[in-house]
Amino acid sequence: MEVFKIFNKLRVEKFIKEVRSNLDSKESELIKAFVNLKELSFPKAACVLVIDTSFSYNTGFYLAVNEDMFNEVDRVSEDSEYTDGLILVDNFILYSRDKIGFDDFFIENDLEKVQMKEVSQWIKKCFDLAQVTLPLPIYFRFPDEEYALNLVTGEWEDEMEIEL
Repeated sequence: MEVFKIFNKLRVEKFIKEVRSNLDSKESELIKAFVNLKELSFPKAACVLVIDTSFSYNTGFYLAVNEDMFNEVDRVSEDSEYTDGLILVDNFILYSRDKIGFDDFFIENDLEKVQMKEVSQWIKKCFDLAQVTLPLPIYFRFPDEEYALNLVTGEWEDEMEIEL
C-alpha cells in the first residue's frame, strides 16, 4: 500500500510539472498580450476586463470587455470603434490526458483544484511581469466558479460582490 501512495504522489508531481512546463511555454505570449492591452481603446460602456478560459486539458485565454462581471459590452449599441474581446493565448495542450490515466486518477487526486491553482498563479505572475497599468479593472475567472482573481491586487473576490 505504501508503494502505491509513493507511486501516486510521483504521478501527481509529474502532472504538476507538465502543467507548469506547458504554461511556461506560453508565458512570453501572455505577457506580450497584457502589454498590448495598454494600447487598446475600450468602449464607454466598458467597466471591467474579464479573462475567461475553456479550462480543460486543451485550454486558452480570452479577454472579454464587459459592462459588469457577467455581460460583455453590446457592440451594436456602440457608435465608436473599439477593441472587442480578444484571444490572449490561443488554445494549447495544458496536460496529456493519456499520460495520467485521466478519469479516476484526476478525480481521486483532486487535480482540477491543483490545475486551477497552477493556472491562476501563472496568470497573476504574467500580469505582474507585464508591468502594465490598465484603465479598467481586470479579473481572471474559471467557468462555473463564484470567485474571480483580481489581477491587480491578487485577491480572489466573490463575483456577485464586485463593485465596479
